[in-house]
Amino acid sequence: MKARGVFLAAILCLPLRAAPARADLYGDAARTAGVPASLLVAVAGAESGYHPWAINIAGHSYYPNSKDEAARLLESAPDADIGLMQINYGFWGPRLGLTRQQLLDPATNLKAGAEILKGLLEERGTFWRRISGYHSSSGKPRAKWSVAVYRRYLCFLRGEPAASECDAGPVGSH
Repeated sequence: MKARGVFLAAILCLPLRAAPARADLYGDAARTAGVPASLLVAVAGAESGYHPWAINIAGHSYYPNSKDEAARLLESAPDADIGLMQINYGFWGPRLGLTRQQLLDPATNLKAGAEILKGLLEERGTFWRRISGYHSSSGKPRAKWSVAVYRRYLCFLRGEPAASECDAGPVGSH
């Protein structure tokens, strides 16, 4: 357990493009949804590279330096993947009752991602098939993403946030 705390603290000290989310936000979101915090951390790493305001619009990734800058990017985008967990606004925003601005809040974003993961974990199928549904419904992107999440997960368990496989950035567009 101590290694996990060290890993989370180390993630938050990595040179990021913007201010990181606090480690307790991951734990809080995971506990509330009833999902493993280690999985939430791994998915956030694969999705956004732990960037709290990462935005993906039409397959183009942006890493704004502030929440305000991210909000400006979203003004002209009818649909986007938003924040740490890259929540797809067009699909999940209405279902979760969240605005784009709310999804820019790291705590809200992590809670939304944790709820999505909870739903996937309740589905039938193999563990990685269920989890990979977070990123894609098609085979090749799912497989690539699953490998990235698994590597992030192993890094979390080993407490090795600075290893090259752990700091490889997000997988890519959805």
